[in-house]
Amino acid sequence: MALAEGDEEGPWYEDNTTLVSVIIGLPVVGLIIIGVLTLIGINTSDFPYMIRADVFLADIFLRLLTLPIGFFVIRAFLRSMDNE
Repeated sequence: MALAEGDEEGPWYEDNTTLVSVIIGLPVVGLIIIGVLTLIGINTSDFPYMIRADVFLADIFLRLLTLPIGFFVIRAFLRSMDNE
């Protein structure tokens, strides 16, 4: 996709969609991998605790709960930086 002369893309961390995808992506990918391994017949209950499905579920729910709070804190910080 070509950009017009005046249009410049900012850094990836300023795009809200990219940030949410990066933050939520790891637990989702982990759950998908655990699901695929289970479907092909691998016993995932033998895995160490840190790569079990319940850890990924707890991680995604914790991230979903703290995501709005993080956005408010980051936005407030950026506004305070602009005011100075």
